[in-house]
Amino acid sequence: MDATGIVPPQAPPAAPEIAPREAGPKSVRELFALALAAGLTVLLSFLAWEWLELSFAHTDDLAHRFHYLRGISTSLLTGAVVGLLAFKQARARTLSLEEAVERRTRELNDARRVLRAIFDHVPVGLVLTDRERQVVDANRAALRLHGQRLVGGRCTECLKPGCAGTGHCAALAPGNACQFTVPGTEEVVAVEGFPVELDGHGELTLLVERVLTQEKKLQARLLHQEKMAAFGLLAAGIAHDMGNPLSSIDVQLQLLDDEALPPAAQEVLGTVRQEVARLQRILRELVGFARRRRDEAALVSLTDVVDDALTVLRHDRRMRGVRVTVDRDPECPPVYMVEDHLMQVVFNLLLNALDAMPEGGTLRIEIQAQGGGVALRVHDTGIGMDAATLEKAFDPLFTTKPEGKGTGLGLSVCKDIVSASGGTIELHSAKGRGTTVVVTLPARTVRPFGGGRVPNGCGVKQ
Repeated sequence: MDATGIVPPQAPPAAPEIAPREAGPKSVRELFALALAAGLTVLLSFLAWEWLELSFAHTDDLAHRFHYLRGISTSLLTGAVVGLLAFKQARARTLSLEEAVERRTRELNDARRVLRAIFDHVPVGLVLTDRERQVVDANRAALRLHGQRLVGGRCTECLKPGCAGTGHCAALAPGNACQFTVPGTEEVVAVEGFPVELDGHGELTLLVERVLTQEKKLQARLLHQEKMAAFGLLAAGIAHDMGNPLSSIDVQLQLLDDEALPPAAQEVLGTVRQEVARLQRILRELVGFARRRRDEAALVSLTDVVDDALTVLRHDRRMRGVRVTVDRDPECPPVYMVEDHLMQVVFNLLLNALDAMPEGGTLRIEIQAQGGGVALRVHDTGIGMDAATLEKAFDPLFTTKPEGKGTGLGLSVCKDIVSASGGTIELHSAKGRGTTVVVTLPARTVRPFGGGRVPNGCGVKQ
C-alpha cells in the first residue's frame, strides 16, 4: 500500500500470508505428549498381555500365539492413540490459524474502510489513473465534479483536455500541474500529478484536483476592497492637497469688493464663487466617503450607500449620456451587514448597468420596504441578455465583456455577499430590452432608546 492510502476497489482484500511454524516450546510440548502417549500405550499393552500370558498360556504353542497377538494389538493400539492425539493437535492448530486469519482479515478490512473513508472525505478531488490513462478510482469530491461515470473511463474522455500540451492527462506527468474549467459547471480546477506505486498494479498516477473558484472570488473581493481602500486614501490626500488652495481662493474672493467692480465682472465673480463652493462640497463628499467605510457588521442605510456610490460614479466617463433616477421609500428600515460588502454589491450592479449602456440610457434605482425586508432594484435600458446568458450570469468567471474589461466575478460575488446576509438576488432581462436586478435584504428593526433616532434605511440621509 502506498503512503497515499489509496487501494483500488477492483483489488479484493487478500488473506494475509501465514508464516511457517517454527520449532518452539509449544511444538516441543506437542512432540513430548505424543512420545509419552506412545510409550504409555506400549507399556500398558505389554503389561496386559504379560498378565494374560502368565494366566492362560500353559503351552509353548499358546505362548507363541500370545506373542503375535501382543505385537499386533500393541502396534494398532499405539497407532490409534498417537493418531487421535495428533489429529486433535492438528485440529486445534487449524482452528487457531483460522481464528488468526479471520482476525487479521477483519483488521485489514477495517483498515481498508478507514482508508476509504479518509479517501472519500478529503476535500480535494483525487483521481487514480493507470499507465494507459484509464481512471482506476476516484473519491467523492472528484465524482461530484465530473460525474459518476468517471471511474472506468479514459482520463482524456472524462476530464476533457484543458491543459497546455497534448491533453489533460498527457500533460499531467508526475510533478506537472495545470488548470482547466469543468464543462457545464464553469468551475476552475487546478490539477497536479503524483506517481503512485502499488504492488500488483504497476505504476499509477494520482491526480489531485483543487477547485479554485472560491479562491478567485476571494481574490476579486480582496482586490476590490484594496482598490476601495486605496481610493479612500487617494480621496483623502486629494481633498487635503486641494482644500488649502481652495480655502485661500475662497478667502481672496470674499475680500473682493463687488460694488467696486463693473457689472460684467460682478457676474463672473459670482460664478467663480459658486464653482469654488461646488469644488469644496465635492471634496467634503469624497472625504466623507473615505472615512465612513466599515469592515464590521452594523446598521447600514441602503440609501446612504447608494448615494455614496452615485457620488463617486458621477465622475465616471460611462455616466455621460446616462440619466439617473432614484426612487426612495422613506419608511423602510436599515439593514444589518458589513457596509463595505453592501457598497461592493451596489458598485458592481451600477457598473454592470453602465457597461450595458455604452451609448447612454436611463438608470433607474428603486429602494423600497418589502415585507420584512428592503428591496433594491437597479434597472437599465441597455442591451439586455438572452436566455442562455441569463442562465449563466451568476456563474463564477462567466462574462460577456471583452478581455480585460471584466473578470466574470461581479455578479457571483454579489450573490455570495447577499446570500451570506440572508438575502436574495434575482436577475430579469431580455435581449434589447434592458436588465433589472432585484436585491432583497432582511431589515433590522430597532426600538429608539431614550427618544433617540433610529437609522433610516431608505429615506433621506439623517
